Order: sequence, then C-alpha cells, then structure tokens
Amino acid sequence: MTGSRFDLLTERWVPVLDDSGHARELGLEQVLLRAHELRRITGETPPMTAALHRLVLALLHRAYGPPTEEDWGALWKATALPEAPLREYLADKTSRFDLFDPERPFFQCPDLARLAPSTPFKLVPHRAVGNKVTLFDHTTASDRATMTPAEAARWLVTTQAFDPGGMKTPFTKDKSSQKAPCNTMGVVLVEGATLKETLLLNTLRYRPELERPEGTWPDDHPVWEQAHPPSGEPRTSRTARGWTDLLTWPSRRVLLFHDQADGRHVVNGVVLTPGDRYDGSQADEEKMAAFRKPVGTNGKPMRDKPLLPVRLHPVRGVWRHSVELLLSDRREENRSRLRPRTLHAIPDHVAQGHIPAKAVYTLRVFGQQLDDNNSVVEAYLEDQVPAPVTLLRADDEVLGALIGTAITLADNAGAALRHMERDYRKDKRAAPSSTLDLDYWPKLTARFTTLITDLGEVWPAGAASTEAVTTWSSHVRRTAQRAAERWAGGAQAEAADIVLMAKYLDRFLNRLITLVRTFDHEVRNYIPREEE
Repeated sequence: MTGSRFDLLTERWVPVLDDSGHARELGLEQVLLRAHELRRITGETPPMTAALHRLVLALLHRAYGPPTEEDWGALWKATALPEAPLREYLADKTSRFDLFDPERPFFQCPDLARLAPSTPFKLVPHRAVGNKVTLFDHTTASDRATMTPAEAARWLVTTQAFDPGGMKTPFTKDKSSQKAPCNTMGVVLVEGATLKETLLLNTLRYRPELERPEGTWPDDHPVWEQAHPPSGEPRTSRTARGWTDLLTWPSRRVLLFHDQADGRHVVNGVVLTPGDRYDGSQADEEKMAAFRKPVGTNGKPMRDKPLLPVRLHPVRGVWRHSVELLLSDRREENRSRLRPRTLHAIPDHVAQGHIPAKAVYTLRVFGQQLDDNNSVVEAYLEDQVPAPVTLLRADDEVLGALIGTAITLADNAGAALRHMERDYRKDKRAAPSSTLDLDYWPKLTARFTTLITDLGEVWPAGAASTEAVTTWSSHVRRTAQRAAERWAGGAQAEAADIVLMAKYLDRFLNRLITLVRTFDHEVRNYIPREEE
C-alpha cells in the first residue's frame, strides 16, 4: 500500500490455504498465478468464501476465457495459469482495482461522499448494530471502530453478493433494498485438489461475442469495467448483461471512508445505500445454483410452477437435493430440475481426456439464513456432497429415480417422526418441539455420502448391486427408531400418561416398517436382486 492506495491486485487481502494447510492472504494476481500451489480460498464466513470465489471467477473469465474446450484443456494441463493473458488484460485496468481511488474506488460509488458515514461494521452481519443485531452476536459499534483495508475489501465483496434486504440509508428518498441475489440460493462450488482445479472446474466456455455461456451478451462485463462510476441513485431494476455481470452484481451502493490511525491506514466508516435490483430469471442466468420445481402435497413436482433455487437448511443436509445437484435432466421442456450449469461441461472434459472418468470431486454449497423479513442474517450455512464424475456423466433417469427414492425414504421417516411428536403433544396440549429433527437428520449425512460414492463406483459398469441401497435403508430405519426411542425415554420422565406416549411410539414404529418395506420393493424396479 502506497499513500492512500490499496491495490487489490497486489496487496494481501484474499484469505487462502496453501498446499501445506497454512493460512495466507494474497492479492488477486497471485491468487490466480499461484492457484496451483493453493488448496482453497477460505473466507471468515461461508458467504464470504462464495463471494470471493465468484469475484475471482469473473476475473479469470475476462482474462482467460476460455472460449473453447481446447482452450480449457490447455489451461487444465498447464502446471500453472499462464501469466501473459492476465497481464495483458490488466494492462489498462490497474486503477480499477484500487480500493481508495478518488474517482473509481473498486465496487463503490463516489457520489455517496456527501452522506455521513456509519461504522464500517455495517458491512458485517454478525457485527451488526442498532436494531439489526443478529441472533448469534451482540457486538456493538463501540467495540471496534475501524477495519484494515484488507478486512474492508473482503466484506465489501461479500456485502454485494449477500447483503440482506430491508431499509438502508437513502441517497435521496429510496430506502428500500432488495436482498442481494446470492441470498436466494445455495451457491454451489465444484472443488478439486487445488484452487487451480477448483477455478477451472467452475469455469464455463466464455465467449460473449457469441453469446456464450447462455444468457451472456456481447456487452457483458464485470463491475470494474464499467465506463463510468455508478450513480448514487440506482436504477429501479435491470437484468444481467451476462455471466460476469451477474458474478459481480452491484446490489448496493457503497463508499468506504479511510484515514490514518497509529501510523497505519484504516477504514473508519462506510455509507451503504440501495443498489441495482435484479430483475432477471435466476433459473436462466445463474450458473452456480441448482433448481427444482416445488413439490406438491402428493410429493410430485408441480409442473405449472417455475423452477426455484435449491437452498440450504440449518438442520437437513443438502444431500437431500443430490438429484438436482448431480444429475442431468434430458428434457428441455417441462423439466423438473436443473443442476448447476458449471457441471454441464464435465462430461466434455472426460470425453476429451482432460479429467479422469473415475475422479470424485466435492460440491461445496454456501448460503445464509435470513429472518422472515429478509433483513437480518440468522445463520451462516455451508454443506457438501460428493460428486463422482461417473454420476455427473450419467444420462440415466433410472439412476435419478433410485437416488430420489433413497432421499424420499429419509424424508418420509423424518415426517413420521415429526407427526408422532406433534400428535402426542397435541393430545397433551403441550407446545410443539423440534428436537427430533436435530436427533435425526445430521446422523444421515455420512451414510448418504457413502451411498453416492458407492453408486458412482458400480453404476457405470451396469453392476446390479443392492448392497449400497439396503445399507442406506437399514441406517435410516435404525436412526429414526433410535431418535423415537430417545424421545420416548425423555417423555416418560415428565409425562403422566405413559400409555398415550407408548401408543404414538408404536404407531410410528409400524409406519417406519412400512416405509422401509415400500422402499425395498421400489428398489427392485431399479436394481434387480442378484438371486432374481
């Protein structure tokens, strides 16, 4: 940092883990050029990790493309990302990445200088102040009044992607803000062995002059390429120009205030006002999310409803959406699901010999939970599911039905647990409880990971094996039964009517037996038993 400059290309601010597991901070240039030596980007929170990846991906697309599968393969096979394309792209843009540039501060709006700043911790949901303190932190503005430029840069990027909605400081009159686009979905990242692999696995064929990827137009560009700084009065709403525009969507107008303190440069204030409202179709434009049709009371997708993003749940694992996350849907019309478009190219990479057919990657999914008013962050969320390349390549509705049936068994057993507890408490006129969910869902995640991995090994060869799915059904049955019995044991200590509690437990166990039998019967439609 020189004077009042903080160059995001060269200053250390992006948090990473190197290949030895040591935490470091690097500038954007080194994040790309040393990506082969790094394990991952790792933010302070899951939303920060997702937002930083999206920013780096936008820069990668503009510097490297890649325009074709051959170009992608060349980047994949190279030991490191080549330096020349990045230097050529950045040659006339270095000032665009200065956090404190007086005319074009990065991802900010200089018009806001006329407004009085607040604490910079308005950018940090778990350090919120005033009447917007979250449920999991009660820090106040007086606890710390400044940030380092590196901290402020990280939270600036995160705010643009994940800031909740609600009332903001108006530039003139408009106080209302739409929640930032990433709040509506679980942001999906395909993770490889190194950061270089991860970035390339999430890179699409990018050629805006040919409108690639889909939904990208010739005038697509990230926020730092805008011809003029944004106006303090944001547009009412607009659609995305393309993929890098959406990756760097300016959901807020922000201006950081900075000064010297104890011989170092600090950020000591921020103005945060409403920004651009997103008026596009995420199902058409967003590439790092899975989508599904809402499910009706009959358990089937509602065909007349639009596709909605898959989101994370604080208790129930994201593996419940493995069909939407992993498997393709061949139908162009009336499709009930859509996996992240970043996965679509993986079969091409295998066909061209760029990645091994037996590889197993990980889908890491990031998000946050807002309150009912979409104005307060209640929880940060992160989850993962294995992604065997063999399943990503599978164009097989039977496989989708099999995995869907396995998930339905877990859903139905979980619903039966809730009904048991709800009906008992209704009879006792007691308040409902949600402890059964906590005693059931988290215990299924590891076993489902094994199921997906096992299917990835046996399915491509057409092997007929019921071992993986019968192990899954046995685990669901045992987990649900143990949760019910623990609930009953706790209820006995305080319930006067033991007979009533025993009635609901017995009804649940009979229901559970029926669910497992139904699952075993349905599985025969997908994997014939060896003795048959």
